[in-house]
Amino acid sequence: MQKKLLPEIKTVFGGAHVSALKQEILNYSDHVDFVVAGEGEETFLNLIKAQSRDIPLVKGLVYRDSNGNACFSGMPGKQIELDQLPFPAYEKLAGYPEIYRLPIFNYPSTPNASCISSRGCPYACSYCDRSVFGRTFRFNSAEYLFEHVKYLKDRFNIRHINFYDDQFTFHRKRIIKFCDYMIASGMKMTFNCAARAEHLDSELLGKMKEAGCWMISLGIETGDESLLAMHRQNADLNMLSCKVHMIKKAGIRVKGLLMIGLPGETESSIKKSREYVFSLPLDDFNLAKFTPFPGSPIYKEIKAGKLHGSFEENWEKMDCMSFTFVPQGMNKERLDELFTFFYKSHFLRPKVMAGYLSMLWKSPDSWRRFGSNLHSFLSFARTNRRVQ
Repeated sequence: MQKKLLPEIKTVFGGAHVSALKQEILNYSDHVDFVVAGEGEETFLNLIKAQSRDIPLVKGLVYRDSNGNACFSGMPGKQIELDQLPFPAYEKLAGYPEIYRLPIFNYPSTPNASCISSRGCPYACSYCDRSVFGRTFRFNSAEYLFEHVKYLKDRFNIRHINFYDDQFTFHRKRIIKFCDYMIASGMKMTFNCAARAEHLDSELLGKMKEAGCWMISLGIETGDESLLAMHRQNADLNMLSCKVHMIKKAGIRVKGLLMIGLPGETESSIKKSREYVFSLPLDDFNLAKFTPFPGSPIYKEIKAGKLHGSFEENWEKMDCMSFTFVPQGMNKERLDELFTFFYKSHFLRPKVMAGYLSMLWKSPDSWRRFGSNLHSFLSFARTNRRVQ
């Protein structure tokens, strides 16, 4: 739309998907002028500063040459020192923080905020993007992280934070130190995070609880151990179960993250996933529809026809809410039926219903949102489609 109104406007795209596809994005649409591949802070700043003739010298940039051909300047030689970055300019977000809220039942109080304190993941799961950070893992120091949280509290009166790091607890000493700062400060803030089960232990969990940890999300993916072993390391469902119980024992809520439709999925494996989830004391769970994203190892294999199944690369549907990939031996209609049944059978269990009722006083704002958006929730439950 902006290009139609003002053709001279330059558009710049960034993020995981365009970092994976690079020149393909410019070939796909003439509405895109530049792609920033990888970490964007320095590349984007250098692009803004560059004169036209210097654009090919900006590392990390996809651009068009004088002949209209899409070119890539190559990745920058050094990675950004995360502690040298300023805090995000939250004040430039219209209505912040009041109109920015985390997913319903994922926080105890408002105002709340989100934060990312590390980049990358050293693991190599088949379904995860590697185009931005590779297999590196870098992080803000405990000191920087504490000052960031304190800034959000002092400047915006934030009371709860969700850390969207892929591996919040991977560097154990950092989190112990951060928790010590939080405890000593007496700020009484709460936070959520995502962690990998291998990087949790009872001592760490006790410290996190004391520091204000309210909920931890664990990537379970599937309750079929043989299917899990095809797509990630350390496929040990007994270990995962032990860590879920350990989190609960520490007094922290636990959320399970799963997906349906991975290559190799069958009705039997979906049944095993459902039974496994029902065996765990989860407070919440999220079930996604597997989507092969560029930058993940599995995307290349699916595109090359090395994994059995059908794939519709329709970007309007590649949002983890549609089955764009259908494993061999299954069909989309049946997958949708099993997905809906999984969700409904989970939330209709008396134990789960009682858990959500207990949230009346644990997260009163969530209930207010639930009530005011009841029509939308019911519409989603009936159609399994997002409300636009």
